[in-house]
Amino acid sequence: MDVPNPVPADAQDQTDKCPVDHGAALAPAAVNGEPARATRRMATPASALPGPKTLPALQILRYWKRPDWFVEQCREQFGSRFALRIRIPPRPLYVLSDPEDVKTMFMAPADVLHTGNGSATIEKFTGQTGLAWLDENPHNVRRRLIMPSMHGKALQRIEASIDKMAVAEIATWPRDRPVAMHPLIHRFTLNVIREVIFGRKGPSNWDELISVLIDMMSLNNRMASAAVIHKMSPKMVRRLARIKPLGLGDFFKQRARCDALIADAVKEHQATAELGDDMLSVLLKIKHEDGSPLTAVELRDEMMTIFLAGTETTASAIAWGFEYLSRNHEARERLIAEIDAGESDDYLTATVNEVLRLRPSIPQIIPREVMKPIEIGGVLFEPGMLLWASAYLLHRDPALYPDPDAFKPERFVGVKPGTYTWIPFGGGRIRCLGASIALIEMKVVFREVLRQHLLVRPEPGPEKTRSRSVSTLPANGPRMELRERTRASSLA
Repeated sequence: MDVPNPVPADAQDQTDKCPVDHGAALAPAAVNGEPARATRRMATPASALPGPKTLPALQILRYWKRPDWFVEQCREQFGSRFALRIRIPPRPLYVLSDPEDVKTMFMAPADVLHTGNGSATIEKFTGQTGLAWLDENPHNVRRRLIMPSMHGKALQRIEASIDKMAVAEIATWPRDRPVAMHPLIHRFTLNVIREVIFGRKGPSNWDELISVLIDMMSLNNRMASAAVIHKMSPKMVRRLARIKPLGLGDFFKQRARCDALIADAVKEHQATAELGDDMLSVLLKIKHEDGSPLTAVELRDEMMTIFLAGTETTASAIAWGFEYLSRNHEARERLIAEIDAGESDDYLTATVNEVLRLRPSIPQIIPREVMKPIEIGGVLFEPGMLLWASAYLLHRDPALYPDPDAFKPERFVGVKPGTYTWIPFGGGRIRCLGASIALIEMKVVFREVLRQHLLVRPEPGPEKTRSRSVSTLPANGPRMELRERTRASSLA
């Protein structure tokens, strides 16, 4: 979930002071009427960064079809910084994958880099009034108000609910036949977010709402999910909606139904005698400076942001976890032995960290728009440019992680992931607000599945990667067969 969370401790002192001198890259000032001698090299303009020369449409197609291969080929050819044109409409994205570059980007002040416009591709789901679209002080204020619904006592309640949900839902998953796991996982993550938003008692229309949410989010399987709809004319949007293979026409119908169901759920929640610590209760208590409450649109946008960001990302991570655990027998055996012993979760924690290293939920972090000139790694980025930190490339840097493509949870046993070298939840002031919830979900699902089942692959070899909006999935779900096991079962 690439929505904000508290600034890391080692970055808090930097929140009001930029770590770079925005004027340092400019020509030196004159002294006594004479030009000053340059005391440092001039920064390289970002427009000079290399990148593929192919047409934007072809770049979009290549990234959508083979996202991992495409960015890896770009880094191999152009280095750790390069420019892509894979947005609709086309606009350069400046990819950063060096840890020092990423650190500088994360530590930049809020008035230098904005994230709101970077969420343009998901606006069709989230609208433009929620936390993901706010910057600077409005962002900080809203974040501080929402935070209690995902931390402290609320988090304890959510964690207890996740444990119960996992037991109940996994018990309903098919056995002894291959199935695509992602749809099952996605439904589970939506039910978790129901608890986050509504508390212990979900809305009476939840069965219909979850069905509509799943149908609506299926747009993320199509290239049309990359379209920046709100930047297009109404006439263009109507034309695109009539092209059935794009799926936008059905999406708009489902979105309208979803909005109506959310509005009914809010009214039902408002009728509750006492508001609790769930997210909707917290939102209903928020007041604007003039004393007015959040509007119906603001409530809807915040809820849809967490419905989308809090489920797609976690479901992707869990799906990849099953993919790796089904193929890596030694790691799976060690994890099962730890689960059966019930004395520690050190290797389970390391497994989750390694899954998120290899497959960060959002492979390329939500773009940051430059509001004031900033120099990063000797490159000057001007206002209006978009910076794109690649968690995928950073996490596969062999200088940081030897044998980077291998699944080795042991690299995180007793080792805390680095703040700027492990960024599956973003970083700085924009680190995922629900990161703790996602980690709990992953650990609980892996534990509950492996406690009872063998993971059997119907086809040999790893699954390919496919895009699902801003995330990626194993191409077939992954396809997996769950077989009941006993502790004496062979895991080979």
